[in-house]
Amino acid sequence: MSENPIEVFKEDMENEEVYLRVNAMHRVRIICTLIGVDQIKSQLLPYLDSLLKKDDDEVLFAMAEELGNIAEIIPNQSSCLLNLLEKLASFDETVVREQAVKSISFVCQFLSDLEIVNVIVPMWLRLAQNDTIFTCRISAINIMSPIYARAGTQQENMRLQFAELCKEDAIMVRRAVASKIGEIAQSMEKSHVVGDLLPAVKDLCYDEQDSVRLLCAQSLMSISQMLNFNEIKAYILPLIILQAEDKSWKVRMALAQIFTDLAIAVGKDITDFQLIPIFSNLLKDTQCDVRLVAVKSLLRFIKFISPEKLNLIVPNLQILSEDSFCQVKQNVCEVIGQIANLLPKEYCQNKLQKCLFELMSDENTEVRRNAIKSAGIFVIAIGFEELNQFIPHLKKSMIDPKWRVRKETIKTIIQLALSVKQLDTFTQQLEQAFLLFLRDRAAEVRSIGLSYLSELIAVYKQEWALGSFLQKCVEILEKDNGCFFRINALYAIQQISFAVESHQVEQRLWPIVQKYLKDPIPNIRFVCLKVAKSLMKKIENQDVLIQIKQSLNEMLDDPDRDVKFYVQEALQY
Repeated sequence: MSENPIEVFKEDMENEEVYLRVNAMHRVRIICTLIGVDQIKSQLLPYLDSLLKKDDDEVLFAMAEELGNIAEIIPNQSSCLLNLLEKLASFDETVVREQAVKSISFVCQFLSDLEIVNVIVPMWLRLAQNDTIFTCRISAINIMSPIYARAGTQQENMRLQFAELCKEDAIMVRRAVASKIGEIAQSMEKSHVVGDLLPAVKDLCYDEQDSVRLLCAQSLMSISQMLNFNEIKAYILPLIILQAEDKSWKVRMALAQIFTDLAIAVGKDITDFQLIPIFSNLLKDTQCDVRLVAVKSLLRFIKFISPEKLNLIVPNLQILSEDSFCQVKQNVCEVIGQIANLLPKEYCQNKLQKCLFELMSDENTEVRRNAIKSAGIFVIAIGFEELNQFIPHLKKSMIDPKWRVRKETIKTIIQLALSVKQLDTFTQQLEQAFLLFLRDRAAEVRSIGLSYLSELIAVYKQEWALGSFLQKCVEILEKDNGCFFRINALYAIQQISFAVESHQVEQRLWPIVQKYLKDPIPNIRFVCLKVAKSLMKKIENQDVLIQIKQSLNEMLDDPDRDVKFYVQEALQY
């Protein structure tokens, strides 16, 4: 095998396996560090050029990527890479072409302004004026932004050529213009943006192809950031209205998707007085996908507009809460929760509370889940004086046939309980619904209830934990036939033990656990042993500890293998 790095590279590139040739191409930067600039120019680059017409796209993509990396190794001579990159930028394969454009932009960082004017701009003009291969023109559009600002005396030529590209017959070229014109505007002087680019944007907004028109929304947002109030009102607002009324729902959806960012770009004054009616129309669009995207955008939009203008949005929420498309209603639930923090309490109660109740009873599971989640936020926002109106709905949700709904309900109940922080309110209104988790059929729901017990006990103290809650646990242990529910009650007692004092564990909790060490169901016995072990860590009275160990010793001959294991584990403490 040859020791010459280039010869080794050539041998690797002859392999039949594409992935091995790709790996070899990614090692080309290492070769460049070994051979120096002269051999890169005289041997490596001509060989790479020879691969352009015969190798696979995966290899050419790797080549386009590595040519950019080589520029870091030879920064002062990186212009020699541009001939290859120019050829790669004309390829039909999109990923190859786009990577070549990225590498050209990267190489430009290492070039002087003189090289930009004398090397890069002529290359750009060749690409932009190539009438045979339309992909060349697409690449020219994509690299215009990083080089225009440094083009010096050539800027006018670039603007004139770009104006020609804006009038292209090829749809793909016009799409490229529509997607990049906003970015290009950021590098131009304002006078040229207003004089040259805005007329082009207007033409693109009227383009016969909806695939071109839908790309204009992003560019409108970018250009708006450069204009003053009057210019936005004169040039941008009519185009926003045009897009909002476009015959293609895809164009309207593209506008709805970035509407909040567009509103931020044009400013609060125009948004409050001009954009809210436009956005309202998008929320009422006949196409469900447009309404869905608009509702998702509404979450950010309501935080940007003036609070006194929010009442213009509420009627739309009332209509959308009855939408035939369940995904729209799912997102409406979230908006109702968030907007409650921004509107007057009484207004929310009168206008949105009924909608939320209906959504909590919706036939779709995900709608109910989102509505229940928002109900917690809504109640906290309007005040706990209205909590009693939500309790029947929360109780109903806690016996919902879908466990995910019950899971969201118990989380909401816990959220409200931790926020209200008043024992009377909790015991009178929330406790009954909360205690339903002890008998829930889904382990996930029971687990969530247990996981928050320590926080609830921290808020409502031993008075509640050793009172009504412990009483409920004992009731389940005594009367319930369900093994899982009784196990859950035992784990709840374990959680209580973590939060109460030693003498309470000795006097109130241990006697309960001791009783069920002799339960006929093995699973109950070994869970009791687990709980007993944790109780022993809290108990300080030696007499009680001796009593516990005596009870455990009596179980060493238990017929169940698992019970024996947990007995031995507990006795080791």
